[in-house]
Amino acid sequence: MIVSPCCRIIRSCCGSNRGTFHSRLAALCPSYIRIPNSHARIFVTKSRKTNRPSSFIFDTKEARQRNSDSSTVGSDLDEILKDQTPSAQLRLVDAYRRGFQSSADSEKSSTGAQIWRTLIFKTLVFGVCDEVKKELVDVVEFLRNPEKFNHIGAKLPKGVLLVGPPGVGKTLLAKAVSGEAQVPFLYASGSSFDEVLVGLGASRIRQLFTTAKQNAPCLVFIDEIDSVGGNRTYSSHHPFANQTINQLLAEMDGFQSREGIIVLGATNQAEVLDKALLRPGRFDVQIHVSPPTYEGRIALLNLYLKKVKAGSNIDVEKLAHGTVGYTGADIQNLVNQAAIAAALRNDPFVEMHHLWDARDRLIMGPAKRRPLDDQTNRVSAFHEAGHALVALLTAESIPLHKVTIIPRGEAGGLTSFLQEKDISFMTRAQLLAQLDVLMGGRVGEELVFGADKVTTGAADDFRKATVLAQNMVKRFGFSSKIGPRVIPDTQDDQIGQATRDLIDKEVDQLLNDSLTRVRTLLSNQSKQHRLLAEALLHFETLTKDEVIAVLAGKMKPPKTPSVTSKSTTLLPQLGSSTSPEIHV
Repeated sequence: MIVSPCCRIIRSCCGSNRGTFHSRLAALCPSYIRIPNSHARIFVTKSRKTNRPSSFIFDTKEARQRNSDSSTVGSDLDEILKDQTPSAQLRLVDAYRRGFQSSADSEKSSTGAQIWRTLIFKTLVFGVCDEVKKELVDVVEFLRNPEKFNHIGAKLPKGVLLVGPPGVGKTLLAKAVSGEAQVPFLYASGSSFDEVLVGLGASRIRQLFTTAKQNAPCLVFIDEIDSVGGNRTYSSHHPFANQTINQLLAEMDGFQSREGIIVLGATNQAEVLDKALLRPGRFDVQIHVSPPTYEGRIALLNLYLKKVKAGSNIDVEKLAHGTVGYTGADIQNLVNQAAIAAALRNDPFVEMHHLWDARDRLIMGPAKRRPLDDQTNRVSAFHEAGHALVALLTAESIPLHKVTIIPRGEAGGLTSFLQEKDISFMTRAQLLAQLDVLMGGRVGEELVFGADKVTTGAADDFRKATVLAQNMVKRFGFSSKIGPRVIPDTQDDQIGQATRDLIDKEVDQLLNDSLTRVRTLLSNQSKQHRLLAEALLHFETLTKDEVIAVLAGKMKPPKTPSVTSKSTTLLPQLGSSTSPEIHV
């Protein structure tokens, strides 16, 4: 390209660390963009809130008075102003009152550890995870007031291990601890230490702890620590990986607790960690982070529903009952999938039916609106009606939520349930009720079409029932002949043949007794069974209240030709599964 001499070419470049520029670039006349002062921050905030709702509140006078030494930059204000909920407004004013601080020169060392000198708000994490909060508050106190513990002669823990399934918020909890304690937060992933070069992992461990000592007091967080701290006998594919583990052990022994450095690790496989890593003096404290409780799920649902345009008819408490065992990530995904579905349908708001559809989609896959022949629909209707009727008439069963014959995934239909409360233990009667509900589908087909005309639709029901019966015999001590003896699956080859035969006999007894009970129940309720199946053929999906209305005669479908019992020809629906959604 030829440039005329009269043309002026303005060369510009930008960066946060001038020392990393080439010497010739660094020789250019530098212009430093400073962190905005209090007046500039007020101006930035006002300009950012121009398009905000009129209800948005920002106390500029209070911020100007209390925030003279803050180092907040414009991008920080953008992040704060993204959330327009009333609780966010209060947190915003509270942050300025406490002097919200955030360093503009976030450092990143060659260890891959990122240092955030960020005072995190009093996040909703602590409100949601109440059972974990009590243990983490102690960690915050260790970092805030180490002198109080040193004065009395107490040794602060060097390491805290967060153990829990994926998605429960272990990383978010670690950031919240750092923010509450107002100390630097060093993040590193366990998989980022080892690479192909020999000794690189150990070198990165040393650099990480060197950085920690330079920024003490601080919190070092190693995510997925099982990647670097696994058992040295089995975890490594080559012997040099052990050098990284050994260096981590040496570093945790090498710094004194009075330095104010706490190592926080997170894993969902605590059983594979090296025993030396878990001994006192290294990871002294283990905190088990479980999926949120009923109250926690309500708080999470409210949190994520505020981020979408939610309708006014959403029953958060009912949703919380329907999401037992869901993690925070699962709930976030549920709300997001519901919002996507609402947008695709051009609906203005996310409604309750969007959330239930999203839940079913995540469990069983997308609904299949493929045309099915009448006979296949009838089989699905009587199958699902059997599940639903047994659930309604069995006292110890999990409460029914809804029943549908709309195919999803490999299932020809779905009978779903709602736990009314979180339970830690289950009785023998409750487990037997689950067996009966699982058997209801096959018996529902058998009583209408005959034993020779039943389908493969109950295959997954039988699989779940078999696993449940085996657990009752081998794990839960619910067999009088086996007794209170636990037999892990890994020890099946270590028990005698007589014991194996006895276990099989007890499992068969449980399954056959369940079939007998369900046959008797549905035989005595054949009229109700047929009524419910015909309603499903017409309405396709029925909630629990609608099922009760159908059985009470308050909700009647149009009259259809009756089903020919025992003589209807039927091709088996290969590969299908219409098992109820039961979680043991």
